[in-house]
Amino acid sequence: MSRSRSTSTTLGLALISAGSLAFEISLTRLFAVQQFHHFAFMVIGLAVMGFAASGLLLALKPKHPPLAGLACAYSASIVLAYLTINLLPFDSYSIAWDRRQVGILLLYFLAAGAPFLLTGWTVGACLSDAGPQAHLPYAANLVGSALGCPAALAALALLGGEGAVALAIALGLLAAISFTPRITVRAILITLTGLTLLAGVCPPSALALRLSPYKPLSVAQLAPEARLTLTQWSASARLDVVESNSVHVLPGLSLNAQIELPRQAAIFIDGDGPIPINQLSPDDEQTQTLAAHMPAALVYQLRPNAQALILQPGAGLDAVIALAAGATHVTLAIDEPMIRDALTGPYANFSRHLLSYPRLTVITSQGRGALRTGDQEYDVIQLALSQGYRPVTSGAFSLTENFTLTVEALSQAYSRLTDNGLLVITRWLGTPPSESARAWATLLAALEASGVTNPAHHLIAYRGMRTATLIAAKKPFSPSELMIVRAFLQANAFDPIHLPDLDPTELNRFNQLPADTYHELYTALLTNPASTIAAYDFNLKPPTDDRPFFFHFFRWRQTPDVIATLGLTWQPFGGSGYLVLLALLGLMLALAVPLVLAPLVILGRSASWSGPSLPTLGYFACLGAGYLLVEIPLIQYLTLLLDRPALALATVLFTLLLASGVGSLISIRVSLRKSLAALIVLLVLTIALLPTAVDLGLAWGVAARLVLTIVILAPVGLLMGVPFAAGLHRLEVRAPGSIPWAWAVNGAVSGMSGVLAAMISLDAGFTVTLAVGTLAYLGAWVTAPKLTSGCNTQ
Repeated sequence: MSRSRSTSTTLGLALISAGSLAFEISLTRLFAVQQFHHFAFMVIGLAVMGFAASGLLLALKPKHPPLAGLACAYSASIVLAYLTINLLPFDSYSIAWDRRQVGILLLYFLAAGAPFLLTGWTVGACLSDAGPQAHLPYAANLVGSALGCPAALAALALLGGEGAVALAIALGLLAAISFTPRITVRAILITLTGLTLLAGVCPPSALALRLSPYKPLSVAQLAPEARLTLTQWSASARLDVVESNSVHVLPGLSLNAQIELPRQAAIFIDGDGPIPINQLSPDDEQTQTLAAHMPAALVYQLRPNAQALILQPGAGLDAVIALAAGATHVTLAIDEPMIRDALTGPYANFSRHLLSYPRLTVITSQGRGALRTGDQEYDVIQLALSQGYRPVTSGAFSLTENFTLTVEALSQAYSRLTDNGLLVITRWLGTPPSESARAWATLLAALEASGVTNPAHHLIAYRGMRTATLIAAKKPFSPSELMIVRAFLQANAFDPIHLPDLDPTELNRFNQLPADTYHELYTALLTNPASTIAAYDFNLKPPTDDRPFFFHFFRWRQTPDVIATLGLTWQPFGGSGYLVLLALLGLMLALAVPLVLAPLVILGRSASWSGPSLPTLGYFACLGAGYLLVEIPLIQYLTLLLDRPALALATVLFTLLLASGVGSLISIRVSLRKSLAALIVLLVLTIALLPTAVDLGLAWGVAARLVLTIVILAPVGLLMGVPFAAGLHRLEVRAPGSIPWAWAVNGAVSGMSGVLAAMISLDAGFTVTLAVGTLAYLGAWVTAPKLTSGCNTQ
């Protein structure tokens, strides 16, 4: 191959790799908007499983099709995948009783996996053609993939989800242009690329993303006179606004409130909500009357003229309530910039210019960043209830990290209170108690971590019809304060769950239950938390930064009940949401076994190949497991530092892949075992030091946090890029026939590891997942000296 063709091939490989990563990131966003996070998490596993399947194709067809043809097929497969996902109606709510949905879900998997299979086939073909220089196309693959990450974020922000998919298609066509030397073909491909980009900039309405009919946004649009008035994309989310006379979102409003409900519009983020935009002014008498009947108003009666910080405030309902109830000043930590832009732009008049109110300051930060920024102390810190009600058994939100409802977050909030300050949390009620009970358990753990020795005297809790409100005070509540509390509860028909001097006759008077299970459970958690949590049906263990899954209530002992109720609950996957992960793992295993065994059968027919090498199998399997078991928990944990899941995904992938590309380039110049040993040591140090580094970086600006993330990840990625390229080089020199099999083994194990990483993180935490990944690299270190032993080296 001439030098110019080699350069063109390398460029084409980088372009298709960039397109594949751009499609991967876009697909996570599309699935998160259209369906639920289970689907978004599946994408990484699909990507690497597609690469594994390419190993089978390489074994079947050692003489691969033209690279330009593969690149064109890749672009066409994305079109087919998008049409399948968008036009084929998959209904996760009816999958328990409609078996056709299983087939549709399988079609989703196959369609979404096809572009990654074709990318892997292209990469594998280039590796096979490169001979002893296989590390060079591998580096091009990694570097191109890394560059696809910022390209995807930019496309999502500028063009939306549909436009980002168009970019991934166009990159495949550009790769085909680079691969082919034929002028006529290039002209046709250039025309197709231009048309694709035009469709991305101005997508036809027929190709607009269609949401599941059960997503809250879809349901809201069924209301009479409902109008979708605004749709915007950013790199990390999609925002929609629906206006309708049926929008009434006032969580916890007292049934005693004799008022006219205010006009509201509803914001939906990634199709979930509603988050109300309120036509309210803190200075209006009607708003002040409304505020007096909201659960959090009590803290402003206890602390008149308070300086307040409100976290996770949605579109500012709780800020209006706080100001109308008497707060002197409110700092509002809006965690989604698009909400701020909507309230200062098209909905400024509707919201009565709330964000311009003189006694309100807006900061755009996730809750943790706000708690670590500055040194101001507050009289009130409020964790607002801005999410809609989520059924405890569905598991649709189990994979969602929430770093504001962890022991560390509540401890930080408690430390930012004045000596007379109050921390207030409102959560939804459930039967049996779940969300509010876990918040109570987490608050108790935070007070213990803060050195409070007698929490019962620092806490009050009460409930209305649908919500529970928890208040923690820096000082024990005084008798006069408890008189104010009782008067407030009486006026609003709220029932006490816990008071320092609670009389049993005060329980269960207004919102009556057959038995006051909330009081019983809260008291048990207060007096004997460990045994209560261990015995309870749902998982109430306090979330931590290492395991920040507040909505993950599943316990394995629930499995018989979940299976028994399949098809009887109006929830995603029939209420078996968490078990979908197990099903995905089983599916990945079912795909992985033939992908590993089929190349053995095919290659075994070749006289030049003497059979499989167990050390080779172990080595590439360990590398496949290790990469994903390290990458995925880093993506999840660094969401805390970078605020946005999509930004964390792109930054971690970009840094690891780019650094791994550099590592693959130097792989033939360094000792394989020494580099693996250095990687293991570095991973151990990362596990030990990462929490401290992240906690330190939370107080920094976005640019500084990005730099810190890159500094943390780059050395890890560099060393993670060495072993695979070095292993391929050894195979090419000593056992070239084994390359398709090694490629398949690595990808198949990676596919399973993506799902396994999510499951380990949910149940054991990120540290354990990283430790398992480190052990996988230790396995690679052990098997490296015997790599290719047992293989024919002719």
